[in-house]
Amino acid sequence: MKRAVFLLLVCAVFCGCAKEEKTPVYRVVTGVQVEYRQGDNFISRHYTRTESVQAVLNYLRILKPHGPVIPENGNGNGCRITLHFSQGPDTVYLQQGTAYLSRQTGQWETIDSARATLLYPILLLLPSDE
Repeated sequence: MKRAVFLLLVCAVFCGCAKEEKTPVYRVVTGVQVEYRQGDNFISRHYTRTESVQAVLNYLRILKPHGPVIPENGNGNGCRITLHFSQGPDTVYLQQGTAYLSRQTGQWETIDSARATLLYPILLLLPSDE
Protein backbone atom coordinates (compact mmCIF):
# COMPACT_ATOMS: atom_id res chain seq x y z
CA MET A 1 0.00 0.00 0.00
CA LYS A 2 2.82 2.38 0.90
CA ARG A 3 4.53 1.60 -2.39
CA ALA A 4 1.37 2.35 -4.37
CA VAL A 5 0.94 5.68 -2.62
CA PHE A 6 4.64 6.47 -3.14
CA LEU A 7 4.44 5.60 -6.85
CA LEU A 8 1.30 7.69 -7.29
CA LEU A 9 3.01 10.59 -5.54
CA VAL A 10 6.11 10.27 -7.74
CA CYS A 11 3.96 10.08 -10.90
CA ALA A 12 1.99 13.15 -9.83
CA VAL A 13 5.21 15.11 -9.24
CA PHE A 14 6.69 14.15 -12.61
CA CYS A 15 3.44 14.81 -14.48
CA GLY A 16 3.06 18.19 -12.80
CA CYS A 17 6.66 19.16 -13.57
CA ALA A 18 6.52 18.31 -17.24
CA LYS A 19 7.33 21.45 -19.21
CA GLU A 20 5.04 22.45 -21.96
CA GLU A 21 7.27 22.99 -24.94
CA LYS A 22 6.45 26.14 -26.83
CA THR A 23 7.02 26.45 -30.51
CA PRO A 24 9.52 29.26 -31.10
CA VAL A 25 8.05 32.35 -32.71
CA TYR A 26 10.07 33.61 -35.64
CA ARG A 27 9.55 37.23 -36.51
CA VAL A 28 10.41 38.13 -40.05
CA VAL A 29 10.79 41.72 -41.25
CA THR A 30 8.17 42.10 -43.97
CA GLY A 31 8.60 45.80 -44.65
CA VAL A 32 10.47 48.95 -43.72
CA GLN A 33 9.25 52.56 -43.60
CA VAL A 34 11.93 55.29 -43.59
CA GLU A 35 11.22 58.98 -43.03
CA TYR A 36 14.37 61.06 -43.42
CA ARG A 37 14.75 64.80 -42.82
CA GLN A 38 17.89 66.86 -43.28
CA GLY A 39 17.38 70.61 -43.52
CA ASP A 40 14.84 71.22 -46.29
CA ASN A 41 15.22 67.67 -47.66
CA PHE A 42 12.53 65.19 -46.73
CA ILE A 43 12.51 61.66 -48.08
CA SER A 44 9.91 59.02 -47.32
CA ARG A 45 10.43 55.45 -48.50
CA HIS A 46 8.55 52.19 -48.04
CA TYR A 47 10.32 48.93 -48.80
CA THR A 48 8.95 45.41 -49.08
CA ARG A 49 11.37 43.80 -51.55
CA THR A 50 13.96 41.61 -49.84
CA GLU A 51 16.94 43.47 -51.30
CA SER A 52 15.65 46.88 -50.20
CA VAL A 53 14.69 45.70 -46.72
CA GLN A 54 18.11 44.06 -46.35
CA ALA A 55 19.89 47.31 -47.29
CA VAL A 56 18.16 49.17 -44.44
CA LEU A 57 18.75 46.31 -41.98
CA ASN A 58 22.45 46.30 -42.91
CA TYR A 59 22.54 50.05 -42.29
CA LEU A 60 21.09 49.58 -38.78
CA ARG A 61 23.63 46.83 -38.07
CA ILE A 62 26.68 48.93 -38.96
CA LEU A 63 25.69 51.82 -36.68
CA LYS A 64 26.70 49.83 -33.57
CA PRO A 65 25.21 52.13 -30.93
CA HIS A 66 27.20 52.42 -27.72
CA GLY A 67 26.65 54.03 -24.37
CA PRO A 68 23.53 55.81 -23.21
CA VAL A 69 23.68 59.59 -23.66
CA ILE A 70 21.46 62.61 -23.39
CA PRO A 71 21.36 64.15 -26.88
CA GLU A 72 22.38 67.73 -27.34
CA ASN A 73 19.66 70.06 -28.59
CA GLY A 74 18.10 68.67 -31.73
CA ASN A 75 18.73 70.46 -34.99
CA GLY A 76 15.64 69.15 -36.79
CA ASN A 77 17.68 66.63 -38.75
CA GLY A 78 16.89 63.00 -38.22
CA CYS A 79 15.01 60.01 -39.34
CA ARG A 80 12.50 57.43 -38.25
CA ILE A 81 12.91 53.82 -39.38
CA THR A 82 9.99 51.50 -38.72
CA LEU A 83 10.45 47.74 -39.11
CA HIS A 84 7.21 45.87 -39.84
CA PHE A 85 7.22 42.22 -38.73
CA SER A 86 5.23 39.18 -39.79
CA GLN A 87 4.16 38.69 -36.16
CA GLY A 88 4.03 41.03 -33.22
CA PRO A 89 4.48 44.77 -32.94
CA ASP A 90 6.59 47.01 -35.17
CA THR A 91 9.98 48.26 -34.00
CA VAL A 92 10.82 51.94 -34.38
CA TYR A 93 14.32 53.42 -34.54
CA LEU A 94 14.80 57.17 -34.18
CA GLN A 95 18.01 58.76 -35.37
CA GLN A 96 18.95 62.32 -34.46
CA GLY A 97 21.36 63.77 -36.98
CA THR A 98 24.43 61.61 -37.39
CA ALA A 99 25.17 61.27 -33.70
CA TYR A 100 22.38 59.49 -31.80
CA LEU A 101 20.06 56.50 -32.16
CA SER A 102 17.17 55.30 -30.02
CA ARG A 103 15.22 52.06 -30.33
CA GLN A 104 11.52 52.33 -29.51
CA THR A 105 11.24 54.70 -26.55
CA GLY A 106 14.54 53.58 -25.08
CA GLN A 107 17.64 55.50 -24.26
CA TRP A 108 19.58 57.47 -26.81
CA GLU A 109 22.95 56.01 -27.74
CA THR A 110 25.94 57.45 -29.57
CA ILE A 111 26.55 56.17 -33.11
CA ASP A 112 29.45 56.50 -35.53
CA SER A 113 28.87 59.72 -37.51
CA ALA A 114 30.68 58.50 -40.63
CA ARG A 115 28.50 55.39 -40.80
CA ALA A 116 25.34 57.36 -40.06
CA THR A 117 25.84 59.41 -43.22
CA LEU A 118 25.39 56.27 -45.34
CA LEU A 119 21.59 56.31 -45.03
CA TYR A 120 21.07 59.26 -47.39
CA PRO A 121 22.82 57.60 -50.38
CA ILE A 122 20.90 54.39 -49.73
CA LEU A 123 17.61 56.28 -49.89
CA LEU A 124 18.68 58.07 -53.08
CA LEU A 125 19.61 54.79 -54.76
CA LEU A 126 16.52 52.85 -53.62
CA PRO A 127 13.15 54.35 -54.54
CA SER A 128 10.11 53.02 -52.71
CA ASP A 129 8.98 49.56 -53.72
CA GLU A 130 5.34 50.57 -54.01
